[in-house]
Amino acid sequence: MARPHGSVRIGPISLFTLIIILCLAVLAVLSVTTARAELSVTERQAATTTETYQLEVRGQEFLAAVDGALATGDAAALEAVLADYGVATTAAVPGADGADGTGAAGGGDVSAGETIEDETPSGNAVPAAGVTLADDDGGAGAITVSGTFDGALVSATFAMDSGRTLAVGLRVNDDGTCTIEHWKTTTQWTDDGTGETLWLG
Repeated sequence: MARPHGSVRIGPISLFTLIIILCLAVLAVLSVTTARAELSVTERQAATTTETYQLEVRGQEFLAAVDGALATGDAAALEAVLADYGVATTAAVPGADGADGTGAAGGGDVSAGETIEDETPSGNAVPAAGVTLADDDGGAGAITVSGTFDGALVSATFAMDSGRTLAVGLRVNDDGTCTIEHWKTTTQWTDDGTGETLWLG
C-alpha cells in the first residue's frame, strides 16, 4: 500500500495573512523612502531660507550705512562706507574735493571696474572690490561683497559660497538721499548629479 506524500496546504486565512504582510512591508519601504526624500527637501529649503535672510540682513545693513553716510553730507564718510564693503569707486564722489562732475576726480576717463585715487585730504586709494564679511551669528556662512560706484549709482553684490546672491542698486540723489534702483536675490543653478531618477518612463 502506497504511503501518501506529505503536503502543505495553505488555507484562505493563511493566504490572506501573507498578502497583508507583503502589503505592509511595501508600505513601510515607501514610507521610509518618502520620509527621507522629504527630509532632504526640507533641509535644502531651510538652508535656502537661512541664506536669504542672512543676505537680506547684510543688504539692509549696507543700505543703512550708505543712507547714514549720505545724511552727514560728508563725501569722505560715504567713501569710507563703500570701502568697508569693498565697493570700488570708479568716479569722483559727489561733494568731494576736485569733483567736477565729469566722472573722475581729475576729469579723465575711467573705465568700469577700475579704481582711482580720491582727491580728499586723506589721499588714500580706494581699495579693490571684494570684501568678505565674517559670519559672526552662526548663520549660513560668510558673504563676499563686491561692487562699484560711478558717482551716481552704487551697485553691490552680496554672494555666498552656495551660489545665492543679493544684487543691490542704490541711486545717490542730489539732496543727500538714496533711492533703491533694484534689490534682487538669485541662486546660481548647480547640477551636482546627486538626484535620484524615480521614473524612467
